[in-house]
Amino acid sequence: MKKCALVTGATGGLGKAISLEFAKNGYDVIINYHNHYEEAVKLLEEVKSFGVDGLIVKCDVSNEEEVKEMFNKIKEKFGKLDYLVNNAAIQNDSIFLDKTKEDFMKVYEVNLVGSFLCSKYAKNLMNENSSIVNISSTNGVDTNYPYSADYDASKAALISLSNNLAIELAPIRVNTVLPGWINTDMNKELTNVQIEEENKKIILKRFAEPKEIAKVVVFLCSSEASYINKSVIRVDGGYNG
Repeated sequence: MKKCALVTGATGGLGKAISLEFAKNGYDVIINYHNHYEEAVKLLEEVKSFGVDGLIVKCDVSNEEEVKEMFNKIKEKFGKLDYLVNNAAIQNDSIFLDKTKEDFMKVYEVNLVGSFLCSKYAKNLMNENSSIVNISSTNGVDTNYPYSADYDASKAALISLSNNLAIELAPIRVNTVLPGWINTDMNKELTNVQIEEENKKIILKRFAEPKEIAKVVVFLCSSEASYINKSVIRVDGGYNG
């Protein structure tokens, strides 16, 4: 029986790359989406082109009832879950003093609470060889961008949550990946000047391609990483800002 992986926020640039990397390596893939159904359907077709099975599930990861239902569907389809990648995230960049409590809490609910809920309900479908990878960000430790204070805080909290989950859910392994800048739609509004300035702070002088992060995530889930646990791994080209 093939192993299966759930990727939350799978229709975004990084989520798509992670989903396809799993498929390339022979894993069945559960594609979680919230708003982008057509993208999810297209991604499912791409996943299946690698000869694996797949499932698309609409779910707002910050809504506990929807999360419960998502895992019920996974159980019905596959009967288990081997790997969970908590990738779903939002950001709402704005001047700090302009942020409302509602704005702040929405970012926290998706980025942190969503990962908590998915990890909680995934546990019931996992076994001792299963693995969870939480996608945080270098923003969670560098915090160089005050206009993304809510996003940065949520990603810092996710690192702490991951460390606790590694203890609580053992022998299920739990690790955290901290990507730096990635060439995804989330960063498409950056100007050429902004990109040039950020590249100056990176030793490799460029943003990552999504597949470069995806390969690290899939490796951490695999048996090849069987003794890597409670680790926080930066994948940022060598940030030197």
